[in-house]
Amino acid sequence: PLTGGFSSIIFLVMNIRAIADKIGMDYEGVMEDFCGDVGAVREKLLAFASGNIAESIDGCLGSGDYAGAKKLAHSLRKNAEKLGIRKLAEQAGRIEEVNDEKMQADWHEAKELYTSIINAIKGVAE
Repeated sequence: PLTGGFSSIIFLVMNIRAIADKIGMDYEGVMEDFCGDVGAVREKLLAFASGNIAESIDGCLGSGDYAGAKKLAHSLRKNAEKLGIRKLAEQAGRIEEVNDEKMQADWHEAKELYTSIINAIKGVAE
């Protein structure tokens, strides 16, 4: 049986791969970008899942601060890109580009995906 540090590494890799499968993450690309540091990828995923960017974007849109929403969408896109979550990165990118009138509808679609990704990360990470 595996014991000690090696089994912990195997467990981390399995968790990250399980998360990647659930959220559509480019596992191989992300592992390459992070030089195989599974712990760093896990930390980045947990930090991503613990953020409140959805609430912040909702707040901006609710108050008519479309520039603020676009700035937050840019941050969301960059984080999603870093984690290899292409579909979310694409949707966040559309929010950056869309006119103000269409932003609410595009955000609604992106928020559904974002929420499902966050729930998947939290579900596997626990």
